[in-house]
Amino acid sequence: MMWLEAAGIAAVVLLLFLVRRFFPKRSVFAIFCAVLLIAGTAFYMTRETKPEPMTAAERAHLAEQQMIVADWYAEYQGFIDQMDHNWQQYHRILSDFDADVIDLTTAHERLTELDETALATLDHLLQMEPPLALDDENYDLVTTIILKARAYAEAQRQTIHHTANVADPETQRTEIQEEQSRRLRDVMRSEAPAGLFTAKEIFALRDNVDTKDR
Repeated sequence: MMWLEAAGIAAVVLLLFLVRRFFPKRSVFAIFCAVLLIAGTAFYMTRETKPEPMTAAERAHLAEQQMIVADWYAEYQGFIDQMDHNWQQYHRILSDFDADVIDLTTAHERLTELDETALATLDHLLQMEPPLALDDENYDLVTTIILKARAYAEAQRQTIHHTANVADPETQRTEIQEEQSRRLRDVMRSEAPAGLFTAKEIFALRDNVDTKDR
């Protein structure tokens, strides 16, 4: 590519010489130089620069970061799967009670058991910390993901816990099954978390440790 740049510079010098010779007026020459300067600046600012190839040490460090992230993500995915399972069980209990497949006592017992499971999931997630060996940017991304997951797990557990309390047969305001089911659904609609939005951080983390095209 160096010879192309040299040829370009030679062409510019030749153009300047020709313009100066055939257009002796200073104003025309100045305008041409200004246009040429702007075009040259735009070209050098927008041209793609090929990154320097990674050294063996840099590639080894990247591979190490990739392994650390992979190990952490496998553990994190286990929590996500558990929370998803808890949430499926929660909706199944509500659906079974709504369809009168189970009675209120059974629904309360299952919600209480699920509440304990959800609390255990949250407790384990609260113990998760970002790996100290991560680079600063990767460490910050993992921290953000964990904090979001904790907040989601907390909201999920609180929803299950409150629903279990509302399903307590000893505290019912009515014996009508449809009304009881509506109260449980109201708790779910008002307190259930919208979702766990960590795609941005996870994609950025994967890009940071991706060894392709490096």
